[in-house]
Amino acid sequence: MYSFDYQRADEAKAAVAALSGNDDVKFLAGGQSLLPTMRLRLAQPSALVDVTRIASMKSIALDGDKLTIGGAMCHADVASNADVKKALPGLADLAGRIGDRQVRERGTIGGSLANDDPAACYPSAVLALNATVVTDRRR
Repeated sequence: MYSFDYQRADEAKAAVAALSGNDDVKFLAGGQSLLPTMRLRLAQPSALVDVTRIASMKSIALDGDKLTIGGAMCHADVASNADVKKALPGLADLAGRIGDRQVRERGTIGGSLANDDPAACYPSAVLALNATVVTDRRR
């Protein structure tokens, strides 16, 4: 690998501010796709912003028929969450079958969606559920 700056954001505004003026910064949560591409030098960001301590990105909430899953939620937590099992048991089952145990413990729903690999599970689930992905810039 090569050198890069590492920052840990405690709130979403701080993470977004770290991106301003620098297109070469990447968010990091599980790192299951990003770190291997960095090792192969297919990606060489100048900085990584760790978002795993942002409370809103590490939460799951069920409000009526609306299920909200934070982007830094790992697959294992999505699979085992009671609200996900209640509202969308198929999504919980899907999350519990991603990769192997190590991938499920580190990989995140946000990273999977951001990477947008057509072979990944979450992008097709988001389409099938007609879900809304919310970022700091758009829905």
